[in-house]
Amino acid sequence: MVIHYLDEEQDADLSVIRRALMLQDTAIASDAIPFTTPGGVVVEGDRPMPADAVSHPRTTGTFSRFLRTMVRETGALTLPEALRRCSLLPAQILEAASPAMARKGRVQVGSDADLVVFDPARVADRSTYDVPTEASTGVEHVLVGGTPVVLDGAVVPSALPGRAVLGGGL
Repeated sequence: MVIHYLDEEQDADLSVIRRALMLQDTAIASDAIPFTTPGGVVVEGDRPMPADAVSHPRTTGTFSRFLRTMVRETGALTLPEALRRCSLLPAQILEAASPAMARKGRVQVGSDADLVVFDPARVADRSTYDVPTEASTGVEHVLVGGTPVVLDGAVVPSALPGRAVLGGGL
C-alpha cells in the first residue's frame, strides 16, 4: 500500500514539507520498507538482490533527494548541516535503544568505518515508482566497515561487510 499524505506537486503541500525539514534537529532517515518480489514475497537476507525486487523509491533515494533539494537546489541548509541530519542525528536518536549506534554517524577514532564519498554538485535521486531500485547519481564510493560496497559508482555485489545493529547493546 502506498499512501500519499502530501503532494510535492502542490505548492501548499511542498511548503509544509520544507518547513518540517527546516525544524531544528529534524533527522533524515529511510523508513526501511522491505524489498519484495512482484508476487509480494519479502526479500530476506543480503545481496544479491533479485533483479525483479521492488520497494518504495525513497528506500534507495532518501538521502540523495534530501541533499539535492535542501542543499543544492534551495540552499536552505549547508552541506555540513544536511550531513549531520542524515548521519549523526539519526545515530544519536537510536543510541538509547542500541548503544552500538554510538559508533555510527561519526568520523572519529573508534567509530565504524561507514563512509560515503559523493559529488555534491551531482548527487541526486533517480528512483521512481516505475523503477524504485534506480541508483542515485553522484555517489562514487560507499564503504561499510572500511570495505567498499560501491566503488567508482558501481555496486560491488560480492561485498557483504554489513552487520545488523541490534537493540539492547548487542
